[in-house]
Amino acid sequence: MPKTVLGIDFGLKRIGLAVGQTFTTTANPLKVIGNNKDTLNQIQQVIDEWQINIIVMGLPLTMEGEEQLISRQVKNFAKKLRHYTQLPVELSDERLSSYEAERGFAQQRAQQTRKAKHKSNLDAEAAAIILQSWFNQSS
Repeated sequence: MPKTVLGIDFGLKRIGLAVGQTFTTTANPLKVIGNNKDTLNQIQQVIDEWQINIIVMGLPLTMEGEEQLISRQVKNFAKKLRHYTQLPVELSDERLSSYEAERGFAQQRAQQTRKAKHKSNLDAEAAAIILQSWFNQSS
């Protein structure tokens, strides 16, 4: 049975969200939310609205595959998210997702008038790349 998956690009200030289906194995950027005291609530609203079955979070590693401070913060957030949502949360290597998102937005950036709007789009795009990578590895 197809499942709806939420992709998350965790950041200390912003969190990018993307959605996809295991049936189509296609990820789409959704939106960006702030990382604040209401974050879990906002994610739960997305879960309810999209009827999410699985959460996939990007795990930032060094290019050598080693963890760093942000990796531990992601793991702690994933643990909170698992407890809060009661959904499975999988971690996926995101080493190149930000780079790919930046590259994909190169043309669009030239047309952007505000850097903040660009960064918001970039976070959602990075979440979609993380999720798409997870789909590609799972199939």
